[in-house]
Amino acid sequence: MSDDPRRDASLRYLYAISPEDHARVPAYAALAIALSESAVAIDLLCAVRPEQQNAMLIFAGLHDVALSGHPVLSPLYEDLRAGRGAAPQEFAQRVIEVLEADPHLLDGHIDRSTQTNEVNRSATLQAILRVLGREGVRDLNLIDVGTSAGLNLYPDLLHVRSEDDGQPLTLVSTSLAGPWPEGPLPHIRARVGLDPHPLEINNETDLRWLRACLWPEDGRRRERADAVVAHVPSWPERTILTGTATDALEEALRLVDSSVPTLVQHTWVAAYFSPDDQRAFYELMMDLTATRPVYWAYLEWPRSVPGLLPPPAHEPPPRPGASQIVVTRPGEPPRSWGWSHSHGHWISFDPALTA
Repeated sequence: MSDDPRRDASLRYLYAISPEDHARVPAYAALAIALSESAVAIDLLCAVRPEQQNAMLIFAGLHDVALSGHPVLSPLYEDLRAGRGAAPQEFAQRVIEVLEADPHLLDGHIDRSTQTNEVNRSATLQAILRVLGREGVRDLNLIDVGTSAGLNLYPDLLHVRSEDDGQPLTLVSTSLAGPWPEGPLPHIRARVGLDPHPLEINNETDLRWLRACLWPEDGRRRERADAVVAHVPSWPERTILTGTATDALEEALRLVDSSVPTLVQHTWVAAYFSPDDQRAFYELMMDLTATRPVYWAYLEWPRSVPGLLPPPAHEPPPRPGASQIVVTRPGEPPRSWGWSHSHGHWISFDPALTA
């Protein structure tokens, strides 16, 4: 980024939707461009605390206002969710008009955090589990950092397909390099989520914010999230702890059976840590993986997590904006396992892992 915070804010909007997703969510892609050109929107993003200056927070705030019954935004977003209504540029222009007519519209949202924790990322997490299963890991504790509503605590219970079969609990992901990783899924003994502000699935306000963080044009994302929320009460018990990654991780480890390995995972979470917090978390994980049977796996955009010292990749990312898949085995240094779409729609594993 540059030394000009307003230019940085504009660029954050402009690049909020990756090029490969423009065709899938054309209205949100048009909104990203419109927000990047709006002085009010730029002021708004500049007012957000540095670690949360993610354009998606503003997208989610606008969506939440719409879900709350705003007279203009509510029907506009409802039409978008239903696949009807305004053309992408018209949708974007009408949203900008509402925002610029009321610059304080999102005052109650700029102190929040994006908490999507996209369920489809569990496809990549399941692939990691299958590699560990093939390596002999039979039982495992799972700790999810930045868990939001805990929807990624069940990667072993969801179905992964290369083509969408339309089932609510199906995750869709394709492999860009070699076959999909094979191997038995480890039995997950305990599931623990950590978040400074976890979302409660029984709280309507929390559920609305979770849905606001989803893209209204992507009906399958909403369907998957709603299906997991509906199934959680009948799925294996999980524990959600309130606290930061560094503060709550030791407590989480005390709750699980230390006689079996533990996998600590996070997906697009450390990107929102401050530089100091990234470094502290890296040092904590290096200590844990060096001294205990702890695995560490994450999906993050490497440029956003310099404090985690992402290892060199064997191949460059196959598509712009890809998340790096980094796994640390107990007693070993972090290793790049490949790349993943930010929402898990594809993976490109190191071929040695799928051979």
